[in-house]
Amino acid sequence: MALGEAEIREKLEQGYLRISTVIEIVGAPKEHVEGTLRLVLKQLREETGTIVLGGKVHEPKAQGPFFSTFAELQVLVKNFAALVNICFNYMPSSVEIVEPTQFKLAPLEFSNLFNDLLGRLHEVDMRLKNTNAANALLDKNLYNLLKNVVLLLLEPGSKNLGELSSRVGIAEQQLEPFLAKFAEEKLIKKDGHHYTSLVKR
Repeated sequence: MALGEAEIREKLEQGYLRISTVIEIVGAPKEHVEGTLRLVLKQLREETGTIVLGGKVHEPKAQGPFFSTFAELQVLVKNFAALVNICFNYMPSSVEIVEPTQFKLAPLEFSNLFNDLLGRLHEVDMRLKNTNAANALLDKNLYNLLKNVVLLLLEPGSKNLGELSSRVGIAEQQLEPFLAKFAEEKLIKKDGHHYTSLVKR
């Protein structure tokens, strides 16, 4: 939505905020990063109470195995609630309120702003707790799965670390701490360079 300076002034008089913001995308491959930024900018333009005035999109640059690109944007947002929404939904690298230079907020508006912010924080906190719980359950199940695979591989007889690693599909340096844990649990024993099951089936 292209606005002239007079229209921008009118929006500011209506209570809009003019902000300068930077939205960054990091990932791989390069084409995915470019496509994701295009999608993010499209979604931002469609946000209620948000008008993208313009900006500059920078070419992706290699950062090790990843690529990084970012867009510098000038945006009008209807109010502070809309600004909070952008911050949570798009996680910009930076936000600067360009205009107005001073604010007058009624107590009710100020309270609503903080309640909206708290609501979003509680939502993020709940998602994080659910994710942590799911990850803990997944870790437990994967641990038990690996334990059973190792015990099955050791049923015919002892094997060394290299043999177990190639059969399990996990690098030796990553598998070895698990084998040490299984040994602590008295499920297997290490004799020299070989591991033997202590579980009688």
